[in-house]
Amino acid sequence: MAGRLSDKVAVITGASSGQGRVAADLFAREGAHLVLADIDMAGLEETRQLTRQSHMEPTLFAGDLTQEDANREMIDLAVQRYGRVDVLYNVAGLVRFGSVHEISLDDWNFVMQHELTITFLGCKYAVLSMMKTRSGSIINMSSVSGLYGSPHHAAHAATKSAVAGLTKQMAVDYGPHGIRVNAIAPSQIAYGEGQRRVSAQSVLQPPTEVPLGRHAKPEDTALCAVYLASDDASFVTGQVMIIDGGTTAH
Repeated sequence: MAGRLSDKVAVITGASSGQGRVAADLFAREGAHLVLADIDMAGLEETRQLTRQSHMEPTLFAGDLTQEDANREMIDLAVQRYGRVDVLYNVAGLVRFGSVHEISLDDWNFVMQHELTITFLGCKYAVLSMMKTRSGSIINMSSVSGLYGSPHHAAHAATKSAVAGLTKQMAVDYGPHGIRVNAIAPSQIAYGEGQRRVSAQSVLQPPTEVPLGRHAKPEDTALCAVYLASDDASFVTGQVMIIDGGTTAH
């Protein structure tokens, strides 16, 4: 039985670990041809081993996606390898936390570059390719922090709110070109052992205010991304899909 993404060409950024790695594994199982991008080539090689279990051999791209040339090269590689880009899943990002009176300008600029500029650049070059085929699905990574606010998330909330706004604007601008643009906004994510290539992971408190009784998992966002990338979502655009177990329903 063919997968939901059979023969679709999908570029996934931030694929060396975390949500990007889990998404790469699931996209491969759904039949997608993959270009996996990150600055961490060692992590990409680990992700490659996961996708091989689905008999899918990904193309890897290592580069600093906060830079314009790297994004151009990433999309060009996908087109050269597979002929087109059907899906861009913008997962890559790095964050530094703090309230407005605490965070330095350097940290603020770092978050802007690694969460907002990186998203803009990926979108820019994906759109330039997708406009030629008059089709495509772009999926950006927002956060409930950008929609409702979270303590000590000043820069993070600002960027993720901006990503939500950019997503809606792009849906309006590029819908006439056959391009759908949506975003996923998860709450705090609890990663399983080995899912993130970081020295330490945030210690999450018990989810006392989550109606479904647990934190989000990277599999939750990956499943949502598969839906948005697939033809099942052919009439879905300009949406910010909240993945929070009902927390924001309070």
